[in-house]
Amino acid sequence: MRNDQHSPDRTPSSDTPKRYTHQDAAELDDDAFTDGPIGRRTFLSVAAATGAALILPSAVSAEVSDDSLTDVAEYVVNATPEDYEATLVLEFASVDDAHAFYDGFGDPDWDIEDDSYPEKAVIREEPTPAGHAYLTADELEHALEVADVELVDFSPGANPFWKLGDAYAERVFPEIERARDYVSHAELAEGLEHLADEYADRLRFHSIGQSPGFENMRTGAVDPKDVSVAEVTKDIQDKASFQEKDKAVFSLAIHGDEPAGRVAATRIIEEAAKGEADDFEDVLDDIALVFVFTNPDGWTVRNPQYEYETYWGGNERFRYKRGNAAVQDTNRQYPTMGWVNPGYWPAEPDGTPDVRPDDPQGRGYEDMVPDALAVVEHFRGYDNVEYLCDYHMMDTSDSMVLNLESNAPYEQAGTHNLDEVNIRIGDAMVDFWGGPEAIADDTKRAGKDIHGVEGYVPERLLDYGTIYDSLGYQITGGLLGWAGQPEEFGGLGAVTVAPELVLRDGYDFKPYMERHLGMAYRLSMREYAEMTAAETEAVVATGGQDTAYVSSESLTRRSADLPFTDEAPGQGGGNGQSRASKVKRRHDTVQPGPGASASVASDSTTASLAAQFDAHDVGDGVVRLVNPAGKTVRAIDLAASDSGDEGAFYVPSPDSGDWSIEYTGDVDVDIDVEFVLLETEDEYPNPEETLGYSQREYVVNPMQFFEDLHPYLDEGAIDGLRVHDVRIGRLMLGDSGKRRYDNLVVSHDDGIDDPRYVSAIEAFVEAGGDLVLTDSGLNLLAELEVGDAAELDADDIAYETMDIPNLGSRDLEHALLTDVRPIQQEIWKVSQLGYTTGDDSPAWTVDTAAFEAAGGTVAGELGQETDWEQDEDGNWEQIYVPGEVGAGTLSAGSAEINVIGSLLPPANQRELHPFGMADYTLSFMGHTLICNALGFEQRRYVDGDLMGTWGELR
Repeated sequence: MRNDQHSPDRTPSSDTPKRYTHQDAAELDDDAFTDGPIGRRTFLSVAAATGAALILPSAVSAEVSDDSLTDVAEYVVNATPEDYEATLVLEFASVDDAHAFYDGFGDPDWDIEDDSYPEKAVIREEPTPAGHAYLTADELEHALEVADVELVDFSPGANPFWKLGDAYAERVFPEIERARDYVSHAELAEGLEHLADEYADRLRFHSIGQSPGFENMRTGAVDPKDVSVAEVTKDIQDKASFQEKDKAVFSLAIHGDEPAGRVAATRIIEEAAKGEADDFEDVLDDIALVFVFTNPDGWTVRNPQYEYETYWGGNERFRYKRGNAAVQDTNRQYPTMGWVNPGYWPAEPDGTPDVRPDDPQGRGYEDMVPDALAVVEHFRGYDNVEYLCDYHMMDTSDSMVLNLESNAPYEQAGTHNLDEVNIRIGDAMVDFWGGPEAIADDTKRAGKDIHGVEGYVPERLLDYGTIYDSLGYQITGGLLGWAGQPEEFGGLGAVTVAPELVLRDGYDFKPYMERHLGMAYRLSMREYAEMTAAETEAVVATGGQDTAYVSSESLTRRSADLPFTDEAPGQGGGNGQSRASKVKRRHDTVQPGPGASASVASDSTTASLAAQFDAHDVGDGVVRLVNPAGKTVRAIDLAASDSGDEGAFYVPSPDSGDWSIEYTGDVDVDIDVEFVLLETEDEYPNPEETLGYSQREYVVNPMQFFEDLHPYLDEGAIDGLRVHDVRIGRLMLGDSGKRRYDNLVVSHDDGIDDPRYVSAIEAFVEAGGDLVLTDSGLNLLAELEVGDAAELDADDIAYETMDIPNLGSRDLEHALLTDVRPIQQEIWKVSQLGYTTGDDSPAWTVDTAAFEAAGGTVAGELGQETDWEQDEDGNWEQIYVPGEVGAGTLSAGSAEINVIGSLLPPANQRELHPFGMADYTLSFMGHTLICNALGFEQRRYVDGDLMGTWGELR
């Protein structure tokens, strides 16, 4: 708090002992500490804890010395600058002494509406008179003079007296408005153990594993911390009943510097255990709430005995750490199906190698990601995980909360359950606040206090979409992606979402804002709990229409096709043999100044290039990835909200030559970069040689979407037909001229050179059948001589690749986009289908001018790009390059030909994908797009009541 986070360094005068930051002191010899009362490790630990520049122990003249002070308290007070306020708990000899202390330091006029920080000092009278305060050395010396003090200890935490015992007369975790700070990790463990003992019929609290751990500066040993789980339900001791209950799981602060989930959850757990959480009480008979404290390292890093290398002193460092002690980002290390970035450490407990083969330091997954391994293994032991929600924070946004749809593949029910809970959370926030203006005074204060932004008020309380829709980038290896994937691929089969809440504060606890942030996430958790208890149903109304799709083995991808598998051969004839795959890593630094860069060379064997950098604390300027030709191919504007959280570029099949990371901006800072090159002489890299994991078996085909959709239809059929079936007339009822089907979907160009096949499709359309062409099926437009399609030829159709299959320049009034919301752009989610965040997502487009000249109406475009160019002042700016038709409608008499250029592509096997592959990964927008193209109406029911419809029957 206060100076604990923002203590300024002072330049020493000639007669003032020199002060050392943690980083400065770490370079000193042990001899510098030999004559002092505190050793090197304690000095470094306190320097890390306070963030202040400290006097060496040998140079400290104990200005404040008293038998009541612990060693750490005495040192913190005396070795810090004069205006540094140490976080202290004091025990007094009498109640009168406590009041005398409060008279000197308390503020009876403290008001949360006016004061940014908790009150300077608070006291209690029972069970022992004590106080908690933020005191400079001079103030502590005065306190020792005006009161009889028996103990002084260094004690940050939410409950001012949790270290003293008998601290829980009112609450274990104080109401947010009355808390002294964020709950500490040690405080959490002690508090929840107390509650679990007191309310054993409702709460179970236990450790499921440990973190990598920072070095304990006192002992010299690595000090891992417990990854803890709190389970709340009625009759929790009935293990069979607990296992049978549906569960809502809440992951808290997987990024340690995003504390709002912890703030809300600790209060909910306490109140629910006591039976005092009225907003949760009704559902606890039927469901269980599970809270996992996912990243203890990122949480405990500011404790005195640990070291955290970042910006110490000033306002640029974060109090908590985003990742754990070993990895930069703890939310990239989960064993998700599809593409695995070779720079990450996917935590798969099944078959974990002792040492990762490609690691030059000989480290294993237990060294780097034991916390993620523990989470995966523990939650696989649960039955019936309905929802898993991973609570995050961001800096500023137009929305107070953004709910991010995970990358997991969902059938119709899953995507509608996710959409429904998002709607309910938004409604709950509106019911509680009305709108952002209700807390505008506090968001303005917090925007300025935390981020230096004047007048910040979100435009809306909540919005929701995919990760890309919401944040403008995509990931792989996320906790949500793993938990949402099917159980047969090692996931939980849960509906998963990541809320992002504004005004992330890694520095100070500001109760005036934390009360609102905590309430936002309390409302969120309540709605997930209620949806877990609800009965839901998703129905697709067809109006009695029958639909056919053209299946094809050319869309099938099998693990048996890979050259290094020893399964029965697939199309590729996998025989268990492959040439070597390996990973090369290079660390470099982009230093301040013009022309500075970090670079790495790729060659013809380089399958992919990943670049990860840490610009989390920079906050301004542009980081660019430059290819061997000198062109900027990727860029991240660090001034954009949360762009520093992305911190990665990925290039599949990079050109040979030197690739570089460059920074342009006014911040005088080094940016550390790690390049990871995946090299293989085969088309397909072997995960066992690089990651140490064997390839999981799979057989996938995107046409599985229609088989999965079939059970949700209220009437009508969905049938798969072969190209052969179409060419022999199966679309029609014999020679009657009548159609057997109302809709036909073609998602590939197999049979395009077969005149009988093409003629059969033309006859179907001429008879009034609606045609939907997706992906390479758009190539049929060049062959069809029916309706508007007759005006198009092969030169009008183009294939290209994109970073993300997002539909741009959308006409939301177009029938294909009925009930698509403005934020929604991403049609399908790349990673679990094997595609990357690089330029490899396939898309087929139609020339816009030709499409419109033929009579078509455009719903949106694909292939649009953002280039970066320097203006005459040397500043980098984004240049939008439009795409071509990616979705639209052509007429053919009474029939329609709807085109969607990227929807159901086959899986990409050219990247590492040891944990299998999805059949398809449509977003909610993608589901809506194909249902609209077929003229279907989606309907949603909760507890038997119709909640809404999406699309219109046509």
